Amino acid sequence: MHEARRFTRLLAATLGVIASAAVAAQQAPSWTPITEERLLEPAPGDWMSYRRTYDVTAFSPLRQINRGNVRQLQPVWTYSMRDNRRWLATPIVANGLMYVPEGSGRVVAFDAVTGEVVWVHERSFPDDVAISEGFPRTRGVSIYGDLVYWGTPDSYLIALDAKTGTLKWEVKTGDYRIGAGHAHPPLIAEGKVFLGHAGGDNGAPGRFRAFDAETGKLLWTVNTSPEPGDPGYETWTRRDVPPLGGAPWNTVSYDPDLRLVYFSTGQPAPWSTAVRGPGDALYTNTVLAVDAQTGKIKWHFQLNPADDWDRAGYENMLVDLQIGGRARKALIQTGKMGWGVVLDRETGEFLHSFKTAYDNVVTGWTPQGRPIVNPALIPTPADVDSGKIFEVCPHLHGARNLQAPSYSPLTRLYYLGVNNSCMDARVVSVNYVPGRAYTGVTLTAKRVPGYDYVGEFVAFDPVSGKRAWTYRAPGGAAMTASALATAGDVVFGGTADRQFFALDGDSGKLLWQTRLNGDVSGSPITFTVGGRQFVAITAGGRTGPTTSFGPLTGVHLSDGTGVVWVFALPTSAESESSRRAPSTPVLRSTSGVAPPPRRTTTTPPAAAATTAGMFTSEQAVRGEQRFRQACSMCHSIEEQAGSLRARWGNGTLADLFKVLVTTMPQNTPGTLSPDDYASIVALYLRQSGHAPGATELPSDPARLSQMRISPQ
Repeated sequence: MHEARRFTRLLAATLGVIASAAVAAQQAPSWTPITEERLLEPAPGDWMSYRRTYDVTAFSPLRQINRGNVRQLQPVWTYSMRDNRRWLATPIVANGLMYVPEGSGRVVAFDAVTGEVVWVHERSFPDDVAISEGFPRTRGVSIYGDLVYWGTPDSYLIALDAKTGTLKWEVKTGDYRIGAGHAHPPLIAEGKVFLGHAGGDNGAPGRFRAFDAETGKLLWTVNTSPEPGDPGYETWTRRDVPPLGGAPWNTVSYDPDLRLVYFSTGQPAPWSTAVRGPGDALYTNTVLAVDAQTGKIKWHFQLNPADDWDRAGYENMLVDLQIGGRARKALIQTGKMGWGVVLDRETGEFLHSFKTAYDNVVTGWTPQGRPIVNPALIPTPADVDSGKIFEVCPHLHGARNLQAPSYSPLTRLYYLGVNNSCMDARVVSVNYVPGRAYTGVTLTAKRVPGYDYVGEFVAFDPVSGKRAWTYRAPGGAAMTASALATAGDVVFGGTADRQFFALDGDSGKLLWQTRLNGDVSGSPITFTVGGRQFVAITAGGRTGPTTSFGPLTGVHLSDGTGVVWVFALPTSAESESSRRAPSTPVLRSTSGVAPPPRRTTTTPPAAAATTAGMFTSEQAVRGEQRFRQACSMCHSIEEQAGSLRARWGNGTLADLFKVLVTTMPQNTPGTLSPDDYASIVALYLRQSGHAPGATELPSDPARLSQMRISPQ
């Protein structure tokens, strides 16, 4: 990607930005279309795509904020969003406007300097949208020309007017009712929108597509779960269900010189060969290089063939490296397994691997790049439903999850937050029902034996694979935020215990940190408007790794509110525009399924406060068993019950019951029996200090509406 040449141009442009740093923050400039040239070679102060550049290095050439002054960072504005779980959106900024999506169905445009809302687009989803694994996980939007592109949980690609938020067009991309839906933002290049989808845990077959950026017309499709006649179909041996999973749900990268698009896929469904049958199961857990014009697969590299434990890949970072005395167009891939691999991105050749975190599944690599798996951790059909426990490390949320890396061409280091963890896993039989969880594994998170920490923020040398330095947060909390490296020799990251921090890019020394409202699980970005550099981050989404790893280090966070935070260095005086009310009203628009008509309701009779005796001990025990079977993958009992009085005090048990039915289990809400949900309510009551009695809690919402939770 001619990295050295590009960086020289960016550095020269940066000097111009620095020279104007004394200019006061101004109103957002007039709208200038976002051309492909601007996306290909963004100005130093731009952050117009998910990881800023097509190579997804998430490196910023800005240095107004640097290792000498970063300790002076302070909040400029914050905004509380509507989402309160599974939210880790990454903003993008174009022409002075910041765009932030929400999984519950909104895209909000802010004035990036003042935080004033410019427009809101709200989309109505179908009542059963929770079937989609894309809900409520929207992580970003993309921009090109005058349009903002959003892949929605209900399986649409929609285009919004970037200035007003009004819907310009929408195209259906799939069927959310089989679990498929979009969570990640698309990549836009060569006039095309490249988009995958989530849904592998629900058995949705993987499909990666290209659409025309002007019209939304479908141009080509790659089946990452092959159909009969597709390459790779022979690597699936079970024939009573088709190949499923392999969702291409993550970040896309692009090399404009090679004209190749790179993406990775998730695990097969069900997870284990003991249930799924033997075979490598292409193209799951695979890096694919695809011709941007035709969709033809140029090469593929399978990270974990014949997967048993959900070892998905993530983004493919494109960096030119000197390896063995030879210049290589390299690709760096790190995923859930505790290893990274470096490939030649032109040919797919395996160059080398390096360890990222504790792992007991892969013991080494063949010269061709096939992982060597510990045979003790390969289940057999006899293990299915046997109750046999496999201690598997890392946990399914991985040595890393959505916390993406960053690479600095100045230090030549690859920065990544990793987590050390294990899980006690059992393989169980499972029937395929479209739209329902289709994993075949139950599990419980645990610490690595002998470890008193989970998270580490690491600077890797991608050539040698060695650690240059390691930072651990006090208390060993999990790393949940993506990395951001800047030319100011600063690297940003964040943890499950609410800390947003900045480290010295050369040494890993802690330079600054501040505690935010919740887990810091978004991706920090940095940009300039009016010559002033800002840093933005989202927090408070209570993501999967926070829920799984938090209790391992004493971090317990209840549902809260997702918040956008924007920081900058202090100025002698903030601009007057940042203190006055917006001069124009907020623009609002809608799309999607029409909402049902409003109903008038009558006030229900007063409910009695819940005291002792509303449930039995046996019912609560059943609730704990059902919770661990169906819900513990994404939730912990302590976190859910610990906030019961705070969230539901003066509410009724019917309120709690209905929330459980509509949100749990995470991917298949409403699939438990009414008695199961009532027993989980009983569990919550027991855990929050309510005493049991001789009468079981009913499963009838009408009766539950007469029972009020005691506030204390």
